[in-house]
This record gives sequence, C-alpha cells and structure tokens, in this order.
Amino acid sequence: MPMLRSSLIGVAFAAAFACSVLWSARGRRTSERHTFAWLLVAAAIAGLSLWRHGIDALATAMGIYYAPSALFFIALTCLMWLVYRLSLQVADQRQQLKRLAQEVALLTSAEAERAALAQPRPETVSPTVAARRDSHAV
Repeated sequence: MPMLRSSLIGVAFAAAFACSVLWSARGRRTSERHTFAWLLVAAAIAGLSLWRHGIDALATAMGIYYAPSALFFIALTCLMWLVYRLSLQVADQRQQLKRLAQEVALLTSAEAERAALAQPRPETVSPTVAARRDSHAV
C-alpha cells in the first residue's frame, strides 16, 4: 500500500518535532523527564500517521464512530494531563521559592547580627567619670 501524502506530512512533522525536542534537551532547556514524554508524543504521532487503521481500531475500542473525534478526545485528555502536571510543578516551585526567600531573610538577619557584634562599640562614659579623668590628666 503506497503512503498517503498526509501520512508523509505526519511522519515529517513527528521527526521535526522529535529533533526540536532533542535539540532543546541538548541545550538543557527541558528536563529529561519532559524530553522523554515529548518523544513519546512524537512517536505516537508518527505511529498513527503510518498505521492509519490504528486510528479506526482505537476509535472502535473507545466506542466512538468517527475516528478523528477519538483523536481529538485523546489529544484533549493528554493536554489536560499536561496542564495539571505543570500546575503541580508551579505550586511546588512556588513553595520552594517561598522557603528559600525565608531562608535568605534569616541568613541576612543572622549576618547583620554577627556584623553588629563584631564592630567595636564606642565607650560611653558618664559625665562624673569623664570629669574625674579630666582632673587626673592635669
């Protein structure tokens, strides 16, 4: 069976997407965990582009009569999962940032106290003691 033009476009898109994911991972712009997940997405796109009957089989297994609707459902579910995971990461990083800011404030306060204790204090002399010193100096 010859490859359809849409299948070629899908495979080319998946390959370009996988290359861009690997390029960003190489530059340390994405974590290994995210890189692996996005490479799985690229493999799924390429797999479904090459195996056209797989979309129909997937839709039938889900009880959906129109195969592109199954793809939209799966894509929407994956995007919702991705947004949920990213929102959890944002919440974790917000807590970590708050904790680090509190640590910096405590360390800055402790350093200021140490600096204040290390500085020599000027002697405070009562007026009567100063008058006695002046009388002895003469």
